[in-house]
Amino acid sequence: MCPIGTIGHAVRPGETLWMIARRYNTTVRAVMMANPGINPNTLRIGQIICVPHVGFRK
Repeated sequence: MCPIGTIGHAVRPGETLWMIARRYNTTVRAVMMANPGINPNTLRIGQIICVPHVGFRK
């Protein structure tokens, strides 16, 4: 469960933290801070990460 001010995102095939951050109009640094201990080099398909919710970009 993600904390208030963030939204859960299920990692899709081929996604990177940069792509996810861009989609939610935030930064990789902000995503990393919302997910202590996450390793951007070992994201797994279906892994739920918490993303600061600034605004959603389709």
